[in-house]
Amino acid sequence: MCLVIHKPRGAQIPDELLASASHYNPDGFGIMAFDASGAIDVRRRARTRLAELRRLYREREEFECVVHLRYRTRGSIELGNTQPMRITRDIYMVHNGTVDVGLHTEERSDTWHLIEDYLRPILRRRPDNLYDAGFAKLIRAWAGEHNRFVFMDARRRATVVINRESGVACGDLWLSNARWFDATGFEWFRDWSGPVETRRELTFLA
Repeated sequence: MCLVIHKPRGAQIPDELLASASHYNPDGFGIMAFDASGAIDVRRRARTRLAELRRLYREREEFECVVHLRYRTRGSIELGNTQPMRITRDIYMVHNGTVDVGLHTEERSDTWHLIEDYLRPILRRRPDNLYDAGFAKLIRAWAGEHNRFVFMDARRRATVVINRESGVACGDLWLSNARWFDATGFEWFRDWSGPVETRRELTFLA
């Protein structure tokens, strides 16, 4: 499945969240962040090591950033399947979920195929489609609500989240799910006042 964390500028990712997420998602991680110049700074590792994750995050914590931690479902464990993935020169994406696409290259993930065969041809020609409500609606209808996507666009210095409502708000952070780390250690989860069944679904360890 994996976990995506979106951190706005000025927010902080708790160290215990990084530790728990790295434990449950051992198959690589990546960070993308807007740097001081407005460009997107991307760092990826094919294996998840908490010390390296902490170091790379600390170097970028003053900026808006997105962290992706991978638990392999399709494709081999290698840097080429580690997210964020580049769509165009200016647009990168992370994805949580699985998409039903034809897998013509066995060692590559479904996310790689989605970008290579669908998203890159669309956004390379018309990058502003990323901000079109019809584009988001199409992705939702095709991929389903269980797939969450976060795009960063250096041209507009903007972040776009598709299926945000399927994720979880944790203070200023947005998490793509609360299953792929131990949510029970966080106050927002302990104080959960929503439906009991929904709360149970948020517990990875249940």
